[in-house]
Formats: sequence, C-alpha cells, structure tokens
Amino acid sequence: MKKYQYLIVVFIIFTNTTFGQSYYPLEVGNTWSYTLTDYATSDTNRTNLDAMINISNQREKWGSIDIKYTVKQDSTVNGKTYKVITNNKNPFEKGLIRKEDGNYFRLNDQTFKEENFLKTDVEVGNMWLDYENEDQTVATLYVVSCIDEQKTIKGKTYQNVIGIGEITAPVAQIIVFLQEESNIFLPTKYYADGIGMIYSYVPYPESGTYSDLETSIK
Repeated sequence: MKKYQYLIVVFIIFTNTTFGQSYYPLEVGNTWSYTLTDYATSDTNRTNLDAMINISNQREKWGSIDIKYTVKQDSTVNGKTYKVITNNKNPFEKGLIRKEDGNYFRLNDQTFKEENFLKTDVEVGNMWLDYENEDQTVATLYVVSCIDEQKTIKGKTYQNVIGIGEITAPVAQIIVFLQEESNIFLPTKYYADGIGMIYSYVPYPESGTYSDLETSIK
C-alpha cells in the first residue's frame, strides 16, 4: 500500500503529544515583528527550503518590508471567542485566531469558515484536511514536516519547533499527490513554542504575489 493512501478515504489523523502548548501565544498585547522579502521567480532552486533557511543560496531580492502584528482584544463570533490580530501596515486588516485543546483556528474573512491551521498534538508525517467550500471540491492539506527540539533558521536558533507544510488545491489533485507520493513542494511555516510563527516560505503562485515570499521573525 502506498504511503498515506488510507487518508484518501477518511482524511483523519490520530496524533500523539509533542513538547509544548503555546505555539501561538495569544495574550492581549503580544506582538510579532517580521521582515517580508520578495524574491525573483526566475531564480534556480526556488523550492530548496533548506537553502532558504540556512541562507546558503544566492537569491535575487526584489524588495522587503517590515511589519508588526499585535494581539488587540477579544471578539466573539458565532459563540466562539477569538483574539483580534492587527498589523501596522493596514489598519483595516484584522485576523481572528483562537486556541482549543492544542489546536489553533483562524476565521477566514472571505468564507467565514474556521481553518485549523496548526495542531500541536502531532507527529512528523501527520496530516489533516480543511475543506474550503461547501461542495468539498477544494481543500487545504496540512502536513507536519518536522518536530525539532532545536532548529536554526536564518542564523537564529529556536527551541521546540513544529514545521507545517500546506497547500490549497482541488481535492482530486490532493488525492493524486497522496497516491503517487509526489515530491510536490509544500509551502511551509515554522512555529516555535512560546513565540509563534518564526518563518514561512511561499513561492509563486501560492504566495498570491508575483514573487516568492519569505517571512522571517525579527
């Protein structure tokens, strides 16, 4: 049987405990400062994630900006309490995130659907699916790529890190990916216990920009 093939039927993962419980600290007043860097899409090795986090490749930078996110207040939607996340670049842009039993959910501001973007009770290789529409024809696949007690990213060393790869695609395409054990690149986010997201790399076109987008915590 091919690896992960059983997920095609049930899309359910039973997981075990990792070492932390605060991979996205949501206390009011918490802040995160990031540098967002755009890279040229003509570069070679665009999907070499190790080279990106180890700064071992030479990439053409198109530009970068700094952005700061702040946990502002509570907000209740459909009986659930979320933390409101704002940023200093766009006062009209707000994220809604909540935690429940080691799972982190964000409320999609377009579909008003909850997305379980982070789980901490996991093992490497675990995966889960979030459907993006009522017809369940499009979904986001999340895959746990690493659980490291110590990981160095962009020259900084962090303790207790979880890496989550994710891709949004038609369900039929995800099934092919699982069946064929494809080596398709998954844009990945890294979360450190007690800090939150420390790094993400999303190449074009998944980045939603005309560039490969890197986000690094300052």
